[in-house]
Amino acid sequence: MPKGTARIQSDQAVEVLCLSVSPPLIHRGTLAGREGGRLEILLDGESEFQPGMHVAVAGRAEGGLRVLGTVSEIQGRRVCIETGRVIPEEKRAFPRMPGGIRVRYLVLSGEEVEKASRSWMSGKDVPCGDTQWREPDPFMDFSVSGLRFEDDRACRVGDTVLLELQVPGAAETWRAVARVVRVEALDRGDAAAEPIGESAGRLSAYAIAVHFTDLPVAAREALGAFTLRIQNALLGIA
Repeated sequence: MPKGTARIQSDQAVEVLCLSVSPPLIHRGTLAGREGGRLEILLDGESEFQPGMHVAVAGRAEGGLRVLGTVSEIQGRRVCIETGRVIPEEKRAFPRMPGGIRVRYLVLSGEEVEKASRSWMSGKDVPCGDTQWREPDPFMDFSVSGLRFEDDRACRVGDTVLLELQVPGAAETWRAVARVVRVEALDRGDAAAEPIGESAGRLSAYAIAVHFTDLPVAAREALGAFTLRIQNALLGIA
Protein backbone atom coordinates (compact mmCIF):
# COMPACT_ATOMS: atom_id res chain seq x y z
CA MET A 1 0.00 0.00 0.00
CA PRO A 2 1.45 3.42 -0.88
CA LYS A 3 2.69 5.32 2.18
CA GLY A 4 0.51 8.32 1.36
CA THR A 5 -2.72 6.39 1.83
CA ALA A 6 -1.80 5.64 5.44
CA ARG A 7 -2.73 9.25 6.30
CA ILE A 8 -6.27 8.73 4.95
CA GLN A 9 -7.87 7.52 8.18
CA SER A 10 -11.14 5.60 8.48
CA ASP A 11 -14.11 7.65 9.75
CA GLN A 12 -12.47 10.75 8.26
CA ALA A 13 -14.83 13.36 6.82
CA VAL A 14 -14.20 13.70 3.08
CA GLU A 15 -15.50 15.32 -0.07
CA VAL A 16 -15.76 13.38 -3.34
CA LEU A 17 -15.47 15.55 -6.44
CA CYS A 18 -15.95 14.98 -10.17
CA LEU A 19 -15.47 18.13 -12.24
CA SER A 20 -15.47 16.52 -15.69
CA VAL A 21 -19.27 16.62 -15.82
CA SER A 22 -21.65 19.56 -16.01
CA PRO A 23 -22.67 20.60 -13.44
CA PRO A 24 -19.78 19.33 -11.28
CA LEU A 25 -20.55 16.62 -8.73
CA ILE A 26 -19.31 17.37 -5.21
CA HIS A 27 -20.62 15.28 -2.31
CA ARG A 28 -19.66 14.98 1.33
CA GLY A 29 -19.26 11.71 3.13
CA THR A 30 -17.13 9.57 5.44
CA LEU A 31 -14.29 7.21 4.66
CA ALA A 32 -15.86 3.92 5.75
CA GLY A 33 -13.01 1.58 4.86
CA ARG A 34 -9.78 1.08 2.99
CA GLU A 35 -8.27 -2.10 1.57
CA GLY A 36 -5.04 -1.72 -0.36
CA GLY A 37 -5.65 0.89 -3.02
CA ARG A 38 -9.45 0.67 -2.70
CA LEU A 39 -11.44 3.22 -0.72
CA GLU A 40 -15.05 2.85 0.43
CA ILE A 41 -16.92 6.11 1.00
CA LEU A 42 -20.31 6.43 2.71
CA LEU A 43 -21.93 9.54 1.25
CA ASP A 44 -24.16 11.81 3.32
CA GLY A 45 -26.80 11.70 0.57
CA GLU A 46 -27.75 9.67 -2.48
CA SER A 47 -24.96 9.06 -4.96
CA GLU A 48 -24.95 10.74 -8.36
CA PHE A 49 -21.66 9.15 -9.34
CA GLN A 50 -21.35 6.50 -12.04
CA PRO A 51 -18.80 3.66 -12.41
CA GLY A 52 -15.83 4.82 -14.43
CA MET A 53 -15.98 8.47 -13.33
CA HIS A 54 -12.61 10.01 -12.43
CA VAL A 55 -12.87 11.63 -9.01
CA ALA A 56 -10.88 13.22 -6.23
CA VAL A 57 -11.35 12.32 -2.56
CA ALA A 58 -10.33 15.19 -0.30
CA GLY A 59 -9.99 15.04 3.47
CA ARG A 60 -11.89 17.97 4.97
CA ALA A 61 -9.53 18.34 7.94
CA GLU A 62 -6.59 20.72 7.50
CA GLY A 63 -3.46 18.98 6.24
CA GLY A 64 -5.30 16.00 4.75
CA LEU A 65 -4.33 14.37 1.50
CA ARG A 66 -6.12 14.37 -1.82
CA VAL A 67 -6.59 11.04 -3.59
CA LEU A 68 -7.30 10.69 -7.29
CA GLY A 69 -9.11 7.58 -8.47
CA THR A 70 -11.91 5.98 -10.44
CA VAL A 71 -15.36 4.97 -9.22
CA SER A 72 -15.48 1.18 -9.44
CA GLU A 73 -18.71 0.26 -7.65
CA ILE A 74 -21.83 1.89 -6.20
CA GLN A 75 -24.21 0.38 -3.63
CA GLY A 76 -26.76 2.93 -2.49
CA ARG A 77 -24.84 5.61 -0.63
CA ARG A 78 -21.64 3.53 -0.62
CA VAL A 79 -19.14 4.39 -3.35
CA CYS A 80 -16.01 2.32 -3.98
CA ILE A 81 -13.02 4.06 -5.54
CA GLU A 82 -9.87 2.50 -6.97
CA THR A 83 -7.08 4.95 -6.17
CA GLY A 84 -4.71 6.03 -8.89
CA ARG A 85 -2.59 8.71 -7.18
CA VAL A 86 -2.10 10.35 -3.78
CA ILE A 87 -1.06 14.00 -3.53
CA PRO A 88 -0.74 16.57 -0.74
CA GLU A 89 -3.64 18.92 -0.15
CA GLU A 90 -2.85 22.46 -1.24
CA LYS A 91 -3.34 25.58 0.88
CA ARG A 92 -5.67 27.45 -1.44
CA ALA A 93 -9.36 28.29 -1.59
CA PHE A 94 -9.87 26.47 -4.89
CA PRO A 95 -7.21 23.78 -5.19
CA ARG A 96 -6.28 22.00 -8.38
CA MET A 97 -8.85 19.48 -9.49
CA PRO A 98 -8.76 16.48 -11.82
CA GLY A 99 -10.78 16.12 -14.99
CA GLY A 100 -10.07 19.72 -15.87
CA ILE A 101 -8.35 21.44 -18.74
CA ARG A 102 -7.12 19.26 -21.58
CA VAL A 103 -3.93 20.80 -22.95
CA ARG A 104 -1.40 20.14 -25.68
CA TYR A 105 1.57 22.46 -25.96
CA LEU A 106 4.55 22.99 -28.23
CA VAL A 107 7.67 24.93 -27.25
CA LEU A 108 8.79 27.26 -30.04
CA SER A 109 12.44 27.63 -30.87
CA GLY A 110 14.38 29.64 -33.42
CA GLU A 111 14.17 33.25 -34.49
CA GLU A 112 10.69 33.31 -36.05
CA VAL A 113 8.63 32.88 -32.88
CA GLU A 114 6.29 35.76 -33.65
CA LYS A 115 5.68 34.56 -37.20
CA ALA A 116 4.96 31.01 -36.00
CA SER A 117 2.61 32.35 -33.30
CA ARG A 118 0.63 34.44 -35.80
CA SER A 119 0.45 31.50 -38.19
CA TRP A 120 -0.83 29.23 -35.41
CA MET A 121 -3.53 31.65 -34.33
CA SER A 122 -4.64 32.10 -37.94
CA GLY A 123 -5.47 28.39 -38.07
CA LYS A 124 -2.42 27.09 -39.91
CA ASP A 125 -0.59 23.95 -38.85
CA VAL A 126 2.90 24.09 -37.42
CA PRO A 127 5.54 22.11 -39.35
CA CYS A 128 6.67 19.71 -36.64
CA GLY A 129 6.25 16.09 -35.66
CA ASP A 130 3.61 14.95 -33.18
CA THR A 131 6.37 13.84 -30.80
CA GLN A 132 7.24 17.50 -30.18
CA TRP A 133 3.79 18.21 -28.72
CA ARG A 134 3.47 17.56 -24.99
CA GLU A 135 0.30 16.68 -23.05
CA PRO A 136 0.50 17.35 -19.30
CA ASP A 137 -1.86 15.82 -16.77
CA PRO A 138 -5.16 17.78 -16.84
CA PHE A 139 -4.92 18.05 -13.02
CA MET A 140 -3.71 21.65 -13.00
CA ASP A 141 -4.22 25.22 -11.82
CA PHE A 142 -6.03 27.42 -14.31
CA SER A 143 -7.49 30.89 -14.68
CA VAL A 144 -8.45 33.22 -17.50
CA SER A 145 -4.86 34.52 -17.53
CA GLY A 146 -2.82 31.31 -17.55
CA LEU A 147 -2.13 27.73 -16.53
CA ARG A 148 0.14 25.93 -14.10
CA PHE A 149 0.76 22.24 -14.75
CA GLU A 150 3.29 19.53 -14.00
CA ASP A 151 5.59 18.10 -16.65
CA ASP A 152 9.21 17.28 -17.39
CA ARG A 153 11.51 20.23 -17.94
CA ALA A 154 10.76 20.79 -21.62
CA CYS A 155 10.93 24.60 -21.56
CA ARG A 156 12.59 27.58 -19.91
CA VAL A 157 11.34 30.84 -18.46
CA GLY A 158 10.74 33.24 -21.32
CA ASP A 159 9.96 30.54 -23.90
CA THR A 160 6.88 30.92 -26.09
CA VAL A 161 4.51 27.95 -26.32
CA LEU A 162 1.64 27.17 -28.66
CA LEU A 163 -1.38 25.65 -26.95
CA GLU A 164 -4.46 23.63 -27.77
CA LEU A 165 -6.92 23.52 -24.90
CA GLN A 166 -10.38 22.20 -24.18
CA VAL A 167 -12.57 23.09 -21.23
CA PRO A 168 -14.98 20.54 -19.68
CA GLY A 169 -18.49 21.14 -20.94
CA ALA A 170 -17.28 22.76 -24.18
CA ALA A 171 -17.04 20.78 -27.41
CA GLU A 172 -14.69 23.27 -29.04
CA THR A 173 -10.89 23.10 -28.90
CA TRP A 174 -9.15 26.48 -28.84
CA ARG A 175 -5.72 27.62 -29.88
CA ALA A 176 -3.66 29.98 -27.76
CA VAL A 177 -0.16 31.36 -27.34
CA ALA A 178 1.53 31.74 -23.96
CA ARG A 179 4.83 32.72 -22.39
CA VAL A 180 6.54 30.54 -19.78
CA VAL A 181 6.81 32.60 -16.59
CA ARG A 182 7.96 29.98 -14.09
CA VAL A 183 9.65 26.55 -14.09
CA GLU A 184 10.14 25.12 -10.61
CA ALA A 185 11.48 21.78 -9.45
CA LEU A 186 8.91 19.97 -7.31
CA ASP A 187 10.02 19.19 -3.76
CA ARG A 188 7.68 16.35 -2.92
CA GLY A 189 9.19 15.24 0.41
CA ASP A 190 7.58 12.53 2.55
CA ALA A 191 4.08 13.62 1.54
CA ALA A 192 5.01 13.40 -2.13
CA ALA A 193 2.54 12.85 -4.88
CA GLU A 194 2.71 9.12 -5.38
CA PRO A 195 1.73 7.15 -8.46
CA ILE A 196 -0.21 3.94 -8.00
CA GLY A 197 -0.74 1.16 -10.52
CA GLU A 198 -0.58 2.40 -14.11
CA SER A 199 0.70 5.83 -12.99
CA ALA A 200 3.85 4.35 -11.44
CA GLY A 201 7.04 5.87 -12.76
CA ARG A 202 5.30 8.77 -14.49
CA LEU A 203 5.60 11.58 -11.94
CA SER A 204 6.64 14.87 -13.47
CA ALA A 205 9.52 16.71 -11.84
CA TYR A 206 8.62 20.33 -12.57
CA ALA A 207 5.76 22.80 -12.14
CA ILE A 208 5.43 24.99 -15.22
CA ALA A 209 3.41 28.23 -15.23
CA VAL A 210 2.44 29.96 -18.46
CA HIS A 211 0.74 33.32 -19.06
CA PHE A 212 -1.56 33.68 -22.06
CA THR A 213 -0.38 36.28 -24.58
CA ASP A 214 -3.01 35.46 -27.18
CA LEU A 215 -6.27 33.76 -26.21
CA PRO A 216 -9.58 33.91 -28.12
CA VAL A 217 -12.42 35.68 -26.33
CA ALA A 218 -14.56 32.52 -26.47
CA ALA A 219 -11.82 30.51 -24.76
CA ARG A 220 -11.43 33.14 -22.03
CA GLU A 221 -15.19 33.11 -21.46
CA ALA A 222 -15.22 29.30 -21.27
CA LEU A 223 -12.42 29.31 -18.68
CA GLY A 224 -14.26 31.93 -16.66
CA ALA A 225 -17.51 29.97 -16.82
CA PHE A 226 -15.76 26.77 -15.74
CA THR A 227 -14.24 28.60 -12.77
CA LEU A 228 -17.69 29.81 -11.74
CA ARG A 229 -19.08 26.28 -12.06
CA ILE A 230 -16.48 25.02 -9.60
CA GLN A 231 -17.02 27.90 -7.19
CA ASN A 232 -20.79 27.53 -7.27
CA ALA A 233 -20.53 23.78 -6.67
CA LEU A 234 -18.19 24.31 -3.72
CA LEU A 235 -20.38 27.05 -2.26
CA GLY A 236 -23.37 24.75 -2.62
CA ILE A 237 -21.92 22.28 -0.11
CA ALA A 238 -20.46 24.83 2.29
